[in-house]
Amino acid sequence: MRSKILVALAIAAVAVASAALAAIPDGNGVIHACRKVDGGALRVVAKASACRSGERALAWNQRGAAGPAGPRGASGAQGPQGPAGPGLASFDSLAGLGCSLDGQAGAISIAYDASGLAQIHCVAGVGGDAVIRINEFSVGIEGALGDEFVEIANTGTAAADLSGWKLVYRSGAGTSDVSLGTLADGTMLAPGAFFLLGGSGYSGAHPADKSFSAGLASAAGGVAIKDADGNIVDSVGWGDATNAFVEGTTAAAPPIAPAPGKSDARHPNGHDTNVNSADFTIGDPTPGISN
Repeated sequence: MRSKILVALAIAAVAVASAALAAIPDGNGVIHACRKVDGGALRVVAKASACRSGERALAWNQRGAAGPAGPRGASGAQGPQGPAGPGLASFDSLAGLGCSLDGQAGAISIAYDASGLAQIHCVAGVGGDAVIRINEFSVGIEGALGDEFVEIANTGTAAADLSGWKLVYRSGAGTSDVSLGTLADGTMLAPGAFFLLGGSGYSGAHPADKSFSAGLASAAGGVAIKDADGNIVDSVGWGDATNAFVEGTTAAAPPIAPAPGKSDARHPNGHDTNVNSADFTIGDPTPGISN
């Protein structure tokens, strides 16, 4: 019986020792030990609290504070060149693109003088507001009624975000809109810049920024520019129109004349009294450039 008890005690001691060894090092990777002051004998323990009277706790593998960052390694090999981005459709596509002036974000503005000389400006850090107006329109030329256009201008002092804005048309007595186009997300119009929508047969020297297929009636009609929420920002009615786009009294309908035709335009650009007959006059067309 005594031998069985001794064997059981030995097995228990081995199990306790195995459990203790399994805890070395601890969960943080630290190895604990106890050094006997008298004689210097060491014994490894699972935790510092296991040290007895007359022993001093020691520890290894403790992590200190992070040192300074080492030097940057060598750069890896350059990867393959990505595909080319979309190109600009025309010189005037530069208008509205982002730019930077003295660290301030802005937008590119393009203006032409009477001789066709272009001036490019980065308009940045300018206070004020954008002012969007229907600045000029034509209802076609002799032999080509589809050669028509509507010009939008920003006559304010800040760039305008025209994302989701729409140009719509109504017949003389119409009560419902006919879409002439929705402007793409990211469309910016810098101060003094123009956005030109051309009809299906438009052939002017200045390229259209966007095309429309619906025809504008020459005797009577109206167009309006609406913001992304559907609110009318500006409109004009001509001829004997009675639709809701007429401001005050209608502008005279531009006559159908031989090329380059005639147009109704604001002089100067953006001139607005909220009376179409006072704001628009008939003259030679200047689509995409200053009137």
